[in-house]
Amino acid sequence: MNDQARLNDIKEVLEILYEKLGCFQKELTFSSSQSANFELKQRIKREILPDIRKYETEYWELYPKEVIIISDEEAESQLVKVEQAVDSIEKTSSNNHSSELIPLLHTIRDKLDKQDKTASAKLKLVLPLIPAIASYELEMETEGLISKVLKTVRSKLPR
Repeated sequence: MNDQARLNDIKEVLEILYEKLGCFQKELTFSSSQSANFELKQRIKREILPDIRKYETEYWELYPKEVIIISDEEAESQLVKVEQAVDSIEKTSSNNHSSELIPLLHTIRDKLDKQDKTASAKLKLVLPLIPAIASYELEMETEGLISKVLKTVRSKLPR
């Protein structure tokens, strides 16, 4: 079976699973029985969501990878947004964040602060569109670009 045929099969299975999930969620809304609600929640948690995650993972592994070309201006604006997001997250209460997030933020901050060295040749961004279900992944060449952008941004921002 080729990749395209498998993608179509997975897509059909996912549509059925999404429909099943929707029916269970509607039943949760209309049911007034605590035990029935608990049973439905457990079936969603143990049966439907793991299957959805499994098939979505396989789907995105088989999905054709496309080359994305981004202009220098777009890359610069995206890096500014990354730095602003890191600043924003660092300023909010750390009680709301997972224990894994803080070391990642420090790693990102260290990379952004290294102005004299070029960053790795590629920048990979993953934006969760629907948490645990779908995400958008972007990878771009950044050889020397990050340091130039950060120097420009830092010179324009007040310290």
